[in-house]
Amino acid sequence: MNQQIRDKLSSLPTGPGVYLMKDAAGKVLYVGKAAALRQRVRSYFQNAATPHALTEPMLRYVHDIEAILTASDVEALLLENNLIKEHQPRYNIKLKDDKRYPYLKVTVNEPFPGLYITRRKENDGAKYFGPFVHTRATRQTVKQLTKVLPIRTCSLELKASGNPHRVCLDYHIQRCPGPCANLTSVEEYDQIVKNTRRFLSGDTTAVLHDLTAKMQTAAAALDFESAARYRDQIENVKEAIAKQNLDNPSAENEDVIGVARMTDEACVQVLMIRDGKLIEREHYFLKNSSDSAVEALTAFVQQYYQDASFIPKTILLPDNIEMPEAIQSWLSEKRGSQVTLYIPQRGRKRQLVEMAAKNAGIILEQKEQHVVFKAGDNPALIELQELLNLPQPPSRIEGFDISNLGDRFPVASMVVIEDAAPAKSEYRRFKIRTVEGQNDFAMMQEVVARRFRRAIEENRFPDLILIDGGKGQLSAACEVLETLDLSHLPIIGLAKRFEHIFLPDRSDPIVLRRDNPTLHLIQRLRDEAHRFALTYHQNRRSRALSHSILDEIPNVGIKRKQALLQHFGAVEKIRHASLDELLAVKGIPHGVAATIHKHLREREGQARGKSPL
Repeated sequence: MNQQIRDKLSSLPTGPGVYLMKDAAGKVLYVGKAAALRQRVRSYFQNAATPHALTEPMLRYVHDIEAILTASDVEALLLENNLIKEHQPRYNIKLKDDKRYPYLKVTVNEPFPGLYITRRKENDGAKYFGPFVHTRATRQTVKQLTKVLPIRTCSLELKASGNPHRVCLDYHIQRCPGPCANLTSVEEYDQIVKNTRRFLSGDTTAVLHDLTAKMQTAAAALDFESAARYRDQIENVKEAIAKQNLDNPSAENEDVIGVARMTDEACVQVLMIRDGKLIEREHYFLKNSSDSAVEALTAFVQQYYQDASFIPKTILLPDNIEMPEAIQSWLSEKRGSQVTLYIPQRGRKRQLVEMAAKNAGIILEQKEQHVVFKAGDNPALIELQELLNLPQPPSRIEGFDISNLGDRFPVASMVVIEDAAPAKSEYRRFKIRTVEGQNDFAMMQEVVARRFRRAIEENRFPDLILIDGGKGQLSAACEVLETLDLSHLPIIGLAKRFEHIFLPDRSDPIVLRRDNPTLHLIQRLRDEAHRFALTYHQNRRSRALSHSILDEIPNVGIKRKQALLQHFGAVEKIRHASLDELLAVKGIPHGVAATIHKHLREREGQARGKSPL
């Protein structure tokens, strides 16, 4: 323990707040909350009989501790959530979806709101429901819901003052009332939106009550056509409810949380019960889950309900959590009414918690069986950690490659392995902007500079960087990292010819056997970077070839252009073709051939020998 930490421990406040543990470079390693800051932070550095789970892997890197005093436990909770989101600390327990789940979005900030499926929840004034687990089931929900409540799903921008559009098929099959053609009023449509929001929130009783009242009103007015339509809608709602019915005598809104653990990872399943009916279930993985079940469960509850679109009245937990009163107050404030955290010991509620935990365990076992490269316990990653002297097996690896044909259409790629699987949403493509001519080293420098300037802004860095190439490409990338003060980031190069692994400060490469799993892991990432870059290069080249000098010539359309390219193989050969050679192309008459010959000769003179491409 250095003197700076000793001084900080002695001067820590005693009240509630948040603490940040930082490394020598000032990077935040861990963010925590405490009801008593001094007592909690000091506990990390004491020789306890049961040391803190983070002591061994993290504390050796801690060089500074920053404490932020708050007015209450609830403020500490909120601040901790915000700081974890901002800094993404390596050693915090992180809530990880194994995919980005879909939401249902109702654009309530428009005159005629629509219902849409989206995978990105934004602060745009719309109302979001979810997330849902299965995309196909979510689409089916929208399809069935528009039968019951005909809300529009189109992307037209509609105005309250009137709209001049024509109705689409949804209007004719009674899945939209036609606001685009002024066939419904804002007030009538608002009622549809109101019932849609109620239905998605689980308040099906209110929807049925409203539809029943409208049916009775229509029948009393002898409007039997409208009454029959409302009757059909009521039956559709009841059918949808019956399909989701759970054997539950009460009509409560509850979230049931179950947890399963395996080594350093945990899976949490949430059962969402609305009006006593199981309407959805979803699962999440906790990364960096410590030995403390209480700490893991607390981290999940904080992060899950931070952005939840709906907080139920009761949340059933499998175990205790830290600062339960503060978290319960925070959830009650977010909901706008009392929220109860409850640990059932027996009966139906305990069975629900156990059922959620059992399902979480099944999901975790399936994940273990199907993951090829899993950080922390995969032998290839452990060996990679030892070979490169890394503090831990690399969780996020970014691979870079350059693709070009001479000096034409140069591009680059970045692909990512994150948490044991290809993170395709993190892949990036780069169009080379500043390098002229064929200079792979300079291109690699441009790409690495662009990528890691962004990384500095986002404060998010990989555990390992892989450069496709030998000493030259690796040295070029290292120069850029040094100028950005990121030379501490682990980086390697993989040379194609002999598959040797190069390190920045080592003249001799690391040579692994061809059947070594670690080499296979690196090759897989390198090959994926090459594939991604090559695909982008081919797309750019195809687009460029589709727009050439031939497009400027009168009477040369798509078919004649294709015939010319198929006959000659390249625009350059067409430029130097004689009139007789042009006439030999099928579908090119004499007049068109003469026009092509004249046009290309004139352009060649104007360009003074430069390529028209």
